[in-house]
Amino acid sequence: MNLIDYEIVPNGYGQIRFFPLWLANETTTLLEEWFINFKFLHFCINRDVKKDFLEYRLPVEFTYGRRVKNRTFDEIKNDAYFLIERSMFQELFRILVVTLEKANELYEISVAKKEGNSVLELRGKIEETKREFHRLPFPEKIKKLQVKENFKQFLHTLDAVNKARNCFEHRNGILGKADCNLDKKLIINFRFPASVADDGKAHGIFETMPIGKHYKPKIVEEKKTFRINQKLEIGFNDSYKLLYTIIFALKGFIDNVCKTCNVTEQNIILKQFKD
Repeated sequence: MNLIDYEIVPNGYGQIRFFPLWLANETTTLLEEWFINFKFLHFCINRDVKKDFLEYRLPVEFTYGRRVKNRTFDEIKNDAYFLIERSMFQELFRILVVTLEKANELYEISVAKKEGNSVLELRGKIEETKREFHRLPFPEKIKKLQVKENFKQFLHTLDAVNKARNCFEHRNGILGKADCNLDKKLIINFRFPASVADDGKAHGIFETMPIGKHYKPKIVEEKKTFRINQKLEIGFNDSYKLLYTIIFALKGFIDNVCKTCNVTEQNIILKQFKD
């Protein structure tokens, strides 16, 4: 099954068959793989390997190395974890860009009018629009995306993810002025499912549930605030919350495409053009 099929109709203009839910299937699969990889790295680096690490050393002399200081085990571990966070955020950003470009393509198809003498000429126009969108910087992509009003808050989260990625990439994880809003803060809003106790406290993914205590599954909203010159820390627990936030945003894109096409169910959409 393809996300989009341009179909020629004998003696006619043609039609487009597309499946927005397939984009959700593709993206959530990539996000799940991303999370599992992060989970593997997280538990590997948090194993108690200090004794073995310090005991086994490679008999190698780095002739031109200029070692300013001998790092402690904890410093080495923190440096390694930062490298993991940075690389994982880069991969998450790549998934986001691909998804947003496909989501925008679906929207462009949903509002497309007849172009040229056949659906193939319309495809050429859509491809041109895709290239224009691809060349936009990420914040401009966010502004251009069309979603229903109640999902616009998630666009701010995606923009914050991009700023966090820039912070990791260009400022070694230290928040600069370019990463923050007017209040000199970077705020990431999360929306995710969690087990919530009777006292209203959400159960974290690393917390055990006490016997006899009742938890109910709920959608939890939470925000994390970083301030200028602060080191950005978005670990495994936050990534769990972030993935669901992205999926909620994706649902907003798909819902808007379905609404534009006047389709109530998220199934295959057939767009036909009257001669």
